[in-house]
Amino acid sequence: MTLEQTIKQYALVLRQLLPPGMYDKAPNTIINDDVYAHAKALAQCDLDGKRLLNVLEAIPPELLEEYEREYGLPLKCQTNVRTFDERLELVRWIRSTKNVFNKTYLEQLLAIFNVQLVELVTFKPFKCISACNAPVNTEQLRYKVKLKLREPVLADMDCIIENYLPAFLRYDLEYV
Repeated sequence: MTLEQTIKQYALVLRQLLPPGMYDKAPNTIINDDVYAHAKALAQCDLDGKRLLNVLEAIPPELLEEYEREYGLPLKCQTNVRTFDERLELVRWIRSTKNVFNKTYLEQLLAIFNVQLVELVTFKPFKCISACNAPVNTEQLRYKVKLKLREPVLADMDCIIENYLPAFLRYDLEYV
């Protein structure tokens, strides 16, 4: 959206905020000039704010502790001390990652705790011996995931499951 379009939108909103019947909203009035000037200032602030947010992707080193506090770091279940670069990388990962339970997210999360995921097994519900009208996706078959992990696993997997993975799933762990 261009600056002119943004100014028009702000002017439209500002005119709507004027009390009805109290001010003349005609095009060639002092009020219209005032609304346009305020809309221009607001649009410029909006544009400058968007530019600043695009520039501020980098995390200043002196603000790392504040970022960590904001994102709930250091992570629970963590026993080893991390270097400055590792801490910075972890904050970047948390800022850029959406908490969606899929294999990529799970691999990245476990890599933070030095755990290697070999295979993620999801169970497909089926019943061979039931009647045709029996429910297929029952609670016994649903919400079950098996994680095959490469040994040695030095991290506390129960803590990781409790704090960072969806609670509606049952996790079976197998070490290979």
